[in-house]
Amino acid sequence: MPPSVVNAGERETVSFTSADEQKTPLSGLLVRPESEGPHSAVIMLHGCSGMLTRSGKLGKRPAFWSRWLAARGYLVLMADSFTPRGLGSICKVKKRPVKPDRERPYDAYGALKFLLARPDVRPDQIFLMGWSNGAMSMLWTVKADAPARPDDLPHDFRAAIGFYPGCIKLSQIDYTTKIPVLLQLGEADDWTSASPCLQLITDASLRGSDMRADVYPGAYHNFDHPTSKVKVITTRNSVYKSGQKEVHVGSNPKARAAAIANVAAFLDSFAHPGNIQN
Repeated sequence: MPPSVVNAGERETVSFTSADEQKTPLSGLLVRPESEGPHSAVIMLHGCSGMLTRSGKLGKRPAFWSRWLAARGYLVLMADSFTPRGLGSICKVKKRPVKPDRERPYDAYGALKFLLARPDVRPDQIFLMGWSNGAMSMLWTVKADAPARPDDLPHDFRAAIGFYPGCIKLSQIDYTTKIPVLLQLGEADDWTSASPCLQLITDASLRGSDMRADVYPGAYHNFDHPTSKVKVITTRNSVYKSGQKEVHVGSNPKARAAAIANVAAFLDSFAHPGNIQN
């Protein structure tokens, strides 16, 4: 596949297939950096609200992170698991039709195979990054024995980052991963508590996994959003005892700035020197 003729920094809609047996058609938004390729790359996995807003526009959080990554020299693929399946936000859907431990790891590997086929991408430098539901999907994707991982995969993900995943189910299994994983957690998160994730990291580290976390005091879910004011919302999920709960979400400028710096340091520790844009 030849590199796109779309200008650097602009978003290009691309199509690819999930790595599942059905080869489910998927789509995404691709953003290329200004620098000459081949590039290190980042696949972004959205949360339960989806990649797009109700009006069909890219959300402010993925818009920021994709621009930020491209400015640092990364090619970015924002993989959309919902729109191609006819779904919008599922945050208030009790029985969720797409799950982090079922469909979404196959979608992530489909996105990886799509990038591996591109000559403008460095195959050994592709990172996975997710938020909330997408961060849970990331953790299931990079699990050492993940069923979704294709047998013929020439290169796996180099490392992965997750913002405020739900870790309760993951912390109850003998979880391991073969790649470095960084989690970004809000200390005050009452939607996806930091505690199970810290327990997951402790246990997985004892099993030889390279997992670490930064925990931000006073930060709620969605703390890295550029502009969202803290508010209380109702979320529904069959995993809750009552089927729903009230949670806080919203930006925390101090935590957001620290997370951006910590993500930069983590990614830069793996990237080829020529990839970094000062």
